[in-house]
Amino acid sequence: MSDFAWDKVQSILKKNVGERLYSTWLESTSFESLEDSATGKILKIGVPGPIYKESISSNFLPEIQIAIGTQIQTPFRIELVVKGLGDDIATPAVSEEPQGSPYSEGDPGQIRVKRDFINPEYTFGTFVVGQGNQVAHAACHSVSENPGKNVNPLFVCGPSGLGKTHLLNAIGNEVRALKPHLRICYVSGERFLTDFVSSIRHGQMEKFRKRYREQCDLLIIDDIHILAHKEAVQEEFFYTFNSFHDLGKQVVVSSDKFPRDIDGLEERIRTRLEWGLTVDIQPPDVETRMAILRYKAESAGLAVPDNVIYLISQISRKSVRELEGHLATLRMYSELRGVPITYEFAQEVFAKFLNSQKRKLTVDEIQKFVSQRYSISVKDLKATTRVKTIVVPRQVAMYLCRNLLDLGVAEIGRAFGGRDHTTVLHALTKVKNALQQNEEFARDVNQLEKNINNSEWINS
Repeated sequence: MSDFAWDKVQSILKKNVGERLYSTWLESTSFESLEDSATGKILKIGVPGPIYKESISSNFLPEIQIAIGTQIQTPFRIELVVKGLGDDIATPAVSEEPQGSPYSEGDPGQIRVKRDFINPEYTFGTFVVGQGNQVAHAACHSVSENPGKNVNPLFVCGPSGLGKTHLLNAIGNEVRALKPHLRICYVSGERFLTDFVSSIRHGQMEKFRKRYREQCDLLIIDDIHILAHKEAVQEEFFYTFNSFHDLGKQVVVSSDKFPRDIDGLEERIRTRLEWGLTVDIQPPDVETRMAILRYKAESAGLAVPDNVIYLISQISRKSVRELEGHLATLRMYSELRGVPITYEFAQEVFAKFLNSQKRKLTVDEIQKFVSQRYSISVKDLKATTRVKTIVVPRQVAMYLCRNLLDLGVAEIGRAFGGRDHTTVLHALTKVKNALQQNEEFARDVNQLEKNINNSEWINS
């Protein structure tokens, strides 16, 4: 197939799974062949070895299928081939149905849902709930129990790699189990855009509208910000949204920004996305990071000591995807060398991450960041004054010391003028509640934490 572009598939994969996972598992894959069969096309993808085939088959098939779906608009299945071994083993796709549109028509007058791109592995049962995502988890679960009734639309916001896609898929899986008669359409913003452009090119806009409006009861669009600065597709989404809302059908979308912060999004769409409930996902704290790692390790049958779990949680602070990438890397090296996972082995594997850190993050450094952000002195943070302009920054600084350094309450109290544990606990609770209830405050604190993390310090 002369017009099949593997480099475009790779580019989409790199964007969708993140650079670290892409470079670890997918960068070394290659396009081998595209062949015809009685049931459709067979796309053979070369992989470096059996470990890669197992990992890619278990973790990345949905992303690969979606990426390839931008190049092939007819039914296909994927075979992963270990290069150099002649080991052609078909890796079954999530569905044998056409990979183009998430819905297709059957006989006249009969609508048959063929594909919705939902990953069956992403359920509420496999989602680790922590302080930073419990509100989003509860909102998504509520929507899945009563689509179109409790919250509509639901807008899930958060940086890449924190679990937005997992939660959106979980909604789809739960609705599929509880209300199998409902027709679900789960697509990425990029998929929605691709379908729109393809429909215009082939003069099939009526089919596009029928597919996303009449043949769908639950519309889930991941990464809605992809539609920014694209007026034509935004207009189509606007009327699709109105149709859903008027009929009481559920809409769920996600983005890495709040609706009002998405540059290039039309105001009429922005206001509609804010009609329902907006929930955000915060970076996981150390306890949640460790719980996620423990769950992932146990699910994969890996024996990982607690001190290794803690080590990975310390070098992987930004996203769940980063945690998974480091765990996958550790597993790969362990299997390649045929050695068990120990703390010393993990230190060797992650030496470049540990050695590349510039210096140790301390309470003093956090206090300096906070004092600069709020235009007060470090001395003010430690003083006894209870003026609000000082109290709030002090509480934020205490929260960041807890979140970034994992300090005990007593240690934090000593670092802020000898305050008792009750005062510190009160400060931590106030900040956590404010993060959930005040979007502006949450953005401010998240940006402050991001600035600190970007300075490449680590609590060693």
